[in-house]
Amino acid sequence: MALSKEDVQRLNMSMPVANDIKLGDLLANLESSSGAEVSVKWADVTGKPSSFPPSAHTHKIADVTNLQTTLDGKLTASKAAAQANSTATDIAGLVTDFNALLAKLKAAGLMA
Repeated sequence: MALSKEDVQRLNMSMPVANDIKLGDLLANLESSSGAEVSVKWADVTGKPSSFPPSAHTHKIADVTNLQTTLDGKLTASKAAAQANSTATDIAGLVTDFNALLAKLKAAGLMA
């Protein structure tokens, strides 16, 4: 029996490594290029969650690479309140200050 779209998706999502290499897509491509059916039994897939989709769970901030550093770099209400007033003396200076403020807000994810 050929791999179904659901089989391919399930294999791609079954574990982080499978998703990184798109195991389901790889097997589907092998199957279509060789003309032979590629069969992987769900029971033979290792490292998969005990239930699918995996049950709800949490992670510590330290478990996610660079998460704390990234969070620390985000613009907060207190950082926004500390934004210095423009000291521009002409329109060009005001435009420069305003564009710098817009860039900060965009980088902080507060504006698109």
